[in-house]
Amino acid sequence: MNKKIKKLKTIKHLSNNIKDYSFVEVKWLDIEDDSGWSNLSILQKEKLPVCVSKGYLLDQKNGVTKLFRDYIESKNKPTFDDIGSTVIIPTSVIISLKVIKLT
Repeated sequence: MNKKIKKLKTIKHLSNNIKDYSFVEVKWLDIEDDSGWSNLSILQKEKLPVCVSKGYLLDQKNGVTKLFRDYIESKNKPTFDDIGSTVIIPTSVIISLKVIKLT
């Protein structure tokens, strides 16, 4: 990848307030694999699939971008305790990253 993706500002300390995390859409290139028979001209025309992931941006460091999609709200306060549906994407395969404003 020769296109530089701008890193988004992430929080310095982990927080359990969901408003501290940006909700983002990440488009990234995935691996294409085919174990069947083909030929060189078909392979030459193949392109990598573009995957789209959406979630809350945890951080971007050490060459990876980390997202979580789900969280469990605390019972007695406006925070969260646990997260789920996590995604770790090598930052080098990201082709776009944009913040989505939640209402």
